[in-house]
Amino acid sequence: MELDPMCNGSFHVMPTGIRTQIALPRLDEHPWAKRMELFVKTKIRAAQVYFSITFLLSLLGACGLPAYGQQREQSRAGHDGLMQDWSRHHVVFPRVGPLHSLIAAGRDPRAILSWQEAIRRDWHRERDEGGDRDRERNNEDNDFQPKHRARRGLHHDWSISLGAGGTSPAMYPAKFSFDVNAAPDCTNDFVVYPINAPGTSTQPNLVGFNNLYSGTSGSTGICNRADPPSGDDGVSATTLWSYDIQAAGGQVTTSPALSLDGTKVAFVETGASTRAHFHVLAWRSGDGVDLLTPNAQNVLLPVVITGPDGFLPEAPAAGSGTVTDLALGSTVFDSDTLSSPFVDYTFDYAYVGNDNGTLFRIQDVFCTVNPACSGGTPPAPTLDATWGTAGALSVCPGFKMSGPVEDAVTGNVFVGCADGALYGFTSNGTPLAGSPMSVGDGSATGGIVDPPLVDAVNGFVYVVTGSSAGLDCSGGTAILVQAKTADMSSPQVATLGAGGLFNLHDPDFNDAYFSSLTSTDWLLYAFAANAGGTAVALYGASFEAGHNMTPGTPSNVLTFPIGGPYELSPATEFLSGGEDRIFNNALHAPNPNFTSLNINSFPTVTEHAIDEGGADGGTSGIVVDNVSASAQAASIYFSVLSTNMAVKLTQSGLN
Repeated sequence: MELDPMCNGSFHVMPTGIRTQIALPRLDEHPWAKRMELFVKTKIRAAQVYFSITFLLSLLGACGLPAYGQQREQSRAGHDGLMQDWSRHHVVFPRVGPLHSLIAAGRDPRAILSWQEAIRRDWHRERDEGGDRDRERNNEDNDFQPKHRARRGLHHDWSISLGAGGTSPAMYPAKFSFDVNAAPDCTNDFVVYPINAPGTSTQPNLVGFNNLYSGTSGSTGICNRADPPSGDDGVSATTLWSYDIQAAGGQVTTSPALSLDGTKVAFVETGASTRAHFHVLAWRSGDGVDLLTPNAQNVLLPVVITGPDGFLPEAPAAGSGTVTDLALGSTVFDSDTLSSPFVDYTFDYAYVGNDNGTLFRIQDVFCTVNPACSGGTPPAPTLDATWGTAGALSVCPGFKMSGPVEDAVTGNVFVGCADGALYGFTSNGTPLAGSPMSVGDGSATGGIVDPPLVDAVNGFVYVVTGSSAGLDCSGGTAILVQAKTADMSSPQVATLGAGGLFNLHDPDFNDAYFSSLTSTDWLLYAFAANAGGTAVALYGASFEAGHNMTPGTPSNVLTFPIGGPYELSPATEFLSGGEDRIFNNALHAPNPNFTSLNINSFPTVTEHAIDEGGADGGTSGIVVDNVSASAQAASIYFSVLSTNMAVKLTQSGLN
C-alpha cells in the first residue's frame, strides 16, 4: 500500500492485474517489414503466452480500427506514411501493459505508428551495434584505427526566416514522412510551421517546406542541389507551399494537426478580440512559391485566402489548394491562443478549446468516416451537436484552456485550464468522477498551460503547474501530478522545486517507460526551478513497483550552471543509435540555452549545449524526425522565438 497524497492520511492499493509485453524480436533478415515479429507476452503467474503482431493487428482491425482502415484505403497508394505533430508528444503508447489496453489502444493509429517506430529503431540499433562489433574485431590488432564512432555536437543545418512571426512558445511544427520504409524523400517529405503573425500578401501564417535533408553537416546533405537556380543556396530546405488563410485575425498561434496521409492540415486561426476559426487545408504543391526564383528563403509570397468566398463549403480534395472555415464561439472573447486541435482519427473528430473556457468537438475533420464523404459533395467540418450544447461544452468560463487530449482506451478527454484545474470528460461530455481536480492555484504561474500527457496503455494522465493549489500538502510549489485516466482518482504528486516563478511545460519519459516491465526503471523528466528558486534544474520522477509515480521531491535532481531561473520549453525525448536523449531549452536565457542530455541513466552533466536566439531567444516545441540510416534523417525541427527562424538541427551520433 502507498500513502494517498491528498493529505488525508488514507491509503489505496494499486492492483497488479495482468501485465503484457510487446517484445522486440530477431530482426536479422531484410526487409524488416516482412520479418518483424512483434510479440505480446502475456504474463499470468508462471505461464507465458505469445501472439504474433499479425494476430494482434487482426484483433485491432476487427475490434477497433475501422476508420483507420478506411483512411488507409483513401490515402495515396504504395506508401506507409508517418506523421509527427504535437499530439504524438501528448498521448503515448508503451509497449508493455495490460493486454486489453494494448488492443484497445490500437484503435488510435498513433499507437500503430509508435509501435512501428520502435521496431525500426530496434532494427537500426541492432544493425549499428553489429557493425560496431565487426569494426572492433577488424581493428583489434591495429592501434592506429579508431574503435568507436566519433561523437559530434548538435549541428545547425539550415534556418529560414518566417517573416514577422514564428511558431509560438510550447507549440510545435508538424512533420510528415511519405514512406517510412524508404530512404528520406526530398520531394514528398515535408514540415509545416504555424506562424503567430497576422497574414498579409507578403506574410504567410502557415508554410510547408520540403528538401528537408539539406545542410552541411559532415558530407553533403542528401537533398542538397548541385546546381541550384538563382536565389537558392542549395543547402537549405525549400518552400513547398505558403498560405495566408484568414477569416478574422490571421494568426496561427497553436500547433497544426496532420491527416494520416499528409494531404491535409487542420489548424486554428485567431486574432486579438476575435473569435477563433477552425480550418482544414488541402495544400497544393507550389502554392505561394515564386516559380521564377525558387529561393530557399522565399516564404513571403503566400496564396491569400479570405472569407467568405475563398472558403470551400464542402470537404477539400487532396491537392486542390482549397480550405474550409468553421467559426468557434460567438464573441470577441472566444479567441484561441493556447489550445491546439486534437484529432480522433477513428471517429474523425477534433477537440479544441478556446480562451473563454469552452471545449468544442468538431466532426468530419478529414472526411474519412461519414459515408457522405464518398459522395459528390462530401461534408465540410461542422460542430458535433451531440457534444455539450450544439458542439460546445462550457468548462472553465473566462479562462484560457490548454490543448485537449483524448485517451484511446477509455475515450475520455482531458484538458487543463488557466484556473489551475484538470478537467476530464467521457466521450459523451459527462464529467468524470474526479473532475475538476485542483492542481494549480490559478495565479499567473499556477495554471495548466500545456496539454495533459496521457499514457493510454497503463491508464495514467500527467499534468504540471508552476504553483500548486495544495495537492503537495503545502501549496505554492511547482508540481507534477499523476492520476488515473478512468476517473482521475489516486493522484500522486512529485514536488519540483520553488513555485510562483514561471509556468511549467511538458515533461517527457525515458525509453524504459515504453519498453520495460520493471516500473522502477521508469523516469519522467521535468524541468523546473531548483528548491531555492535560484537556478534551473532537471528532475527525474521515479516510479514504484505498483506503477504509481513516487510522491514527494524526486531524488534525481541536476542543477544547471546557467543561473536563472528561466521558463523552460517542453521536454522532448528521443532514442536512436542506442542512446536515449532529452532536449530542452531555456526561454530568454543566456548563451547557451539549448541542451541535449544523455538519459541512458540520470545525467550528471549536459551532453551538448548551443545558443538559439541569444538572451531573448529560446525555441518553440521540438519535433523529432523518424529514425533512418540516411545522413541527416534523424533531425529535430523548431522555430527560434527571437528571430522567427525555422530551424533544423542534426543530432550528434544519430546517423
